[in-house]
Amino acid sequence: MAEIVFIVFVVLYALLAVKVDEWYTISALGFKIATPMMFLKKPWMYSVIRSALFLATVGITFFITFVPWYISLVILAVVWFVAGVVGRIKAFNKYRQILHEMMEDSDSPDRRTELEILLNKTDKELIDTVRTYRSMMKELPDRWI
Repeated sequence: MAEIVFIVFVVLYALLAVKVDEWYTISALGFKIATPMMFLKKPWMYSVIRSALFLATVGITFFITFVPWYISLVILAVVWFVAGVVGRIKAFNKYRQILHEMMEDSDSPDRRTELEILLNKTDKELIDTVRTYRSMMKELPDRWI
């Protein structure tokens, strides 16, 4: 029974973690409008739910009898890592899709050139942009966030 609960919690955690990482990343890239309204209002709530689900899943690993608990923790660690990577990749794809649509709708050649430069950024450059955004947000007083 604990194995089934573990699998359900891992799948729920993976789905939620991918979406939350995607939303945080796309927000940091400047397209907060591409996230749900509730996430815009209370992004911390999604982090709390994701963390609680992760901790609950860790707790369940100690009740699994089919495989040793440490194997379950390794599985959960892999899911945690992969969810972050997949969330970022989805955000980068969404970012490029939005820029491509903006470029198609643009009438100005200067604006098209500017959007094309943004569209051609590598994943590494986008990761650097996200890191810069997150470090800036930590430096701002709470009233500005």
